[in-house]
Amino acid sequence: MGNLRRQWRRMALAGATIAALTLTACSTGGGGGGGSATPAAGFKPGSLDRKYAGTTISVMMPPWGSFKKSVLQQFTAKTGIKVNLQTLAWDSIHDKVVTTEASGQAPADVVELDWTWVSQFGAAGWLAPLDQYLSAAQLKDSVGASTFVQGGKQIGVPYSLDFRGSEYDMTMLKKAGITSAPTTWDEVLIAARAVKKAGVVAHPIGLPLKILEGTSTPWYALVRSSGGQILTPKGKPAFDSGGLGQAALEFIHTAYSEGLIDPGAIGLTDQQVGDNFAAGESAMVLATGPGGNAQFTDPAKSKISKDQLQFAHVPGQKDATGPTVSLEEALSIPKASKHPEAAAEFITWWLQPAQLITAYHDPDMGLLPPSSAALKELADSGKLADAQTIQTLEPTIQAVIPGGTPTWYSKFSSAAAATIQSVALGHTSAAAGIQKLAKQTDQFASQG
Repeated sequence: MGNLRRQWRRMALAGATIAALTLTACSTGGGGGGGSATPAAGFKPGSLDRKYAGTTISVMMPPWGSFKKSVLQQFTAKTGIKVNLQTLAWDSIHDKVVTTEASGQAPADVVELDWTWVSQFGAAGWLAPLDQYLSAAQLKDSVGASTFVQGGKQIGVPYSLDFRGSEYDMTMLKKAGITSAPTTWDEVLIAARAVKKAGVVAHPIGLPLKILEGTSTPWYALVRSSGGQILTPKGKPAFDSGGLGQAALEFIHTAYSEGLIDPGAIGLTDQQVGDNFAAGESAMVLATGPGGNAQFTDPAKSKISKDQLQFAHVPGQKDATGPTVSLEEALSIPKASKHPEAAAEFITWWLQPAQLITAYHDPDMGLLPPSSAALKELADSGKLADAQTIQTLEPTIQAVIPGGTPTWYSKFSSAAAATIQSVALGHTSAAAGIQKLAKQTDQFASQG
C-alpha cells in the first residue's frame, strides 16, 4: 500500500500529471466564511450536520488521497454537501497552490498539505488554523498532528500515517544464523556480513543512494532513531562534526564499501529498493514505510514468506529507542476558501474511523490510518498488518524536524542526498561531508 503511494509520488516528481476528475457538478451553494480564518457564527467544530446542505466544495488531492465517487456520495448523503474532486499529481498541487494563493485565490476548499510544505505555506499565511474548525478530541486522536503546526497554529491534519521502520526477511537472516532483527548499526553490519558470507544473497542491505529525497530520508531516520536531530527549530544544522549525523554517514559508507549495499544503489530510488527486496535481492530495507507489507507479502509480487517478514524500528547507533520519523500528508483549508465550514465538515467526516479504514483497504489508496482509534479498531479486527509493531511505534512518532521544515527544505534535502552518495562512494569522508553540508545549510538559511 505504501509502496503504491510512493510509486505515484515518484511519477509526480517526474512531472506526470493526472487529469482533473470532476465527480459532481460545480454548482455552489450556501454557507461560507468568505475567506475568514474564523468560523461563521453557529459553527460547531467537529460536527456533521446539514447546515451547509446545497454547498459544493472543491477538494484537491493526489491519486492516493482520492476517495472513489461512491464513497464521496456517502458524505453528500449525510451532510448535503457536494464534492468536486480534482485529482492532480503531487507536485502539480504544490505549484497550483503557490500560483493561485499568490493571486489571493483559493486553489480549492480542501487541499493536500505535504510535511515538506508546512513552513512555506504556513509562513505565507495561506492556510486557515484548524484549531477552530476541528475539535480538541479530533486533534488529540490524530497521530503526527504536531508535524503540521506552524507558528503555533494547526494548519493541517494528517490523513495518512507514513513513518519509517525497517523490513527484514527472517528466512534469509536465519539461513546465516541470525535469529532476531538487528536493533543497532553494528548488529546490522554483523547480520549483513553473515548473510553475504553464507551466500544467501550478494547484497543484503537495501538502501537507496540516488540523489533524491528518498535517499535523504533513511539518513534522517538513522539519526533520529539514535536520539539525534537533523535541524533545530530555527533551521540551524543539528548534525555537528563528530556527532550522530557523521556517524550515520560512516555506517552507510562501511556498508557500501563492503558490498553489503548493492553498488547499483547510487541509481536506485526507494521504490526500486523495495522492489528488489520483494524480489529476494536483499535481506533487509533499513528505512521504509509500514505500507510496504502489502507488496512484500503478496505471493504474486514477492518471494518473501509472509510469516517470515518482520517490520521493526529503524536501528539506532546504540539501541532502537529514539523517535520514529513521520513523513505524513495532511488535509488543509486555504484561508481564501469561500466555504471553510463545509470544508471542515468534510475533513471531520474523513477523520472518522470508518472512512480511514475504507482508505486503508482501498487498493488505490492503501493509507495507514493516522488515528489511534482507527488503528485499534483495525488491530482488534485482525486486519492490520504488523499490528503489534505499528502500535508499539505509534507513540514514538515525531516530526523529522521539530517546528516544521524550513522554506528552503528542498535545497537542504538535495544537498543531504548528494552528501550521502558522495560519502558512500568514498569521494569524500564523512567528516568532510558533514562539514560541507553544515555550511550549505547555513547558506540556505541566510538566503531564506
